[in-house]
Amino acid sequence: MRTPKRSAVGMLAALLGTVACLCLVWGAACAGSAAAEPAPTPFLTGISNVYSNDPAAFRDVKKAGGTLALSPLRWDVIAPTQQPAIWNPEDPADPNYDWGFFDDWVRRAVAAGLTPILDVRSAPRWAQGCTPTGEAICKPDPAALAAFTRAAVRRYSGDFGGLPWVRYWQGLNEPNLSLFLEPQYENGVLVSPDIYRNLANTFYDAVKSVMPRNIVMAAGLGPIAVSRYTIGPIQFTKRLLCMGGPNRNPRPLPGDCGGGVKFDVFDIHPYTTGGPTHQGGPNDVEMGDLGKLQTLLRAADRAGRIKGIYRRTPLWITEFGWDSKPPDPGGLPMRIEQQWVSEALYEAWRAGVDNFLWYSLADFPPEPNVPFSESLQTGLFFYSADVASERPKPVMYSFRFPFVAIRKGRVLTVWGRTPNGAAGRIAIQAHLKGRWRMIASLRSDSVGVFQGRVRTAYGQNRHGAIRAVVRGQRSVPFPMRRVPDFRHAPFGDVG
Repeated sequence: MRTPKRSAVGMLAALLGTVACLCLVWGAACAGSAAAEPAPTPFLTGISNVYSNDPAAFRDVKKAGGTLALSPLRWDVIAPTQQPAIWNPEDPADPNYDWGFFDDWVRRAVAAGLTPILDVRSAPRWAQGCTPTGEAICKPDPAALAAFTRAAVRRYSGDFGGLPWVRYWQGLNEPNLSLFLEPQYENGVLVSPDIYRNLANTFYDAVKSVMPRNIVMAAGLGPIAVSRYTIGPIQFTKRLLCMGGPNRNPRPLPGDCGGGVKFDVFDIHPYTTGGPTHQGGPNDVEMGDLGKLQTLLRAADRAGRIKGIYRRTPLWITEFGWDSKPPDPGGLPMRIEQQWVSEALYEAWRAGVDNFLWYSLADFPPEPNVPFSESLQTGLFFYSADVASERPKPVMYSFRFPFVAIRKGRVLTVWGRTPNGAAGRIAIQAHLKGRWRMIASLRSDSVGVFQGRVRTAYGQNRHGAIRAVVRGQRSVPFPMRRVPDFRHAPFGDVG
């Protein structure tokens, strides 16, 4: 079962549319001495919005190298359409709730060896303070959100009905977009960050009151500012955390920001209108802007604005992707996306992102009379009505085993992550005289990340390719002729 929301997808698409030391010469290689490895840091991968609870879907997440799987936990689907006169909304066994689909989803995710993440989103109409537009929620009642959250966390605490424990919880989705939270403004005054601050604190307290060991993630923010529709994530985050000043040197505003904002992990959805180094405007966070967001979060940590469990608040990406061609005629050609997927993971790792989830597992099903630019073909698998028959795209292999070899002067920086993040010894191979030749051996750290520098003339003429091999698994070869950044809508250009 998939539950894509075409109208929100279409609107969002329209808004966004706009290792060691090595020595190598031609035909020969010499081994170098290994440099000291940095301390391992988390860099897990996974899939966001796995809409199916078919066991084959979870096998595909593993096939794509993922260990994390995220599902929306739809409050409006689980809760009754009309608020009952007598019920206990904090009781996970209350008969007015319908948890069936999500119980199966959690069981099957855990059975497949995945770590589940549940994102509480949407709201029944009776729990909203105003009439929403489309699929947005409008001034959701914090007390009602807290009651539902406590019921959900109790249900997936590991101590209820034989259901597994879910440790990772997220409250709401892209609250800086009018597609998902209303109002953004009232009488011309920005209000959405203040509305969300209250909801975030309420959600955090509800989760921790049931399971203090659980990890609470802030709602993932949409990437760009669009007049009348979205608030840029930098502006939204500054207002949320009561920070001011220039982006290069943010500082706390006077006061205590109501005691601060409660979350353990910050989340961004840095869809780009270009390649993996593309930068947006001053208030945007596209993939090339991650450092700007990290600067703001570090300043907020120092100022005590974030009230989470970590001294350094982790930054996750739980949504990112490009429509591919095929099947989207306006999507990125598969050859380019194969390179850019690896580079996106590399750029995220360089920016200190802890975990990276791709959106989504498979393309959304085709819909009559809906243009490709208003639907999603960002999947790592081609769509099939039978989930077990879905075929991996070539880009899936770049996500499973990302590898880059990027030249600066006479040095190639090589970086990669082994499939499933397993530690191991990596063979670095160059394509020389019609065949692959091993030029060095590296060892990944405990989370599967490996890196190094190559001092070589190989590739200076922009010919050739380098790949990594571990336990017989080969990365997609990374070309010496890289595709430079160019403007391209993440969900496909309109033909």
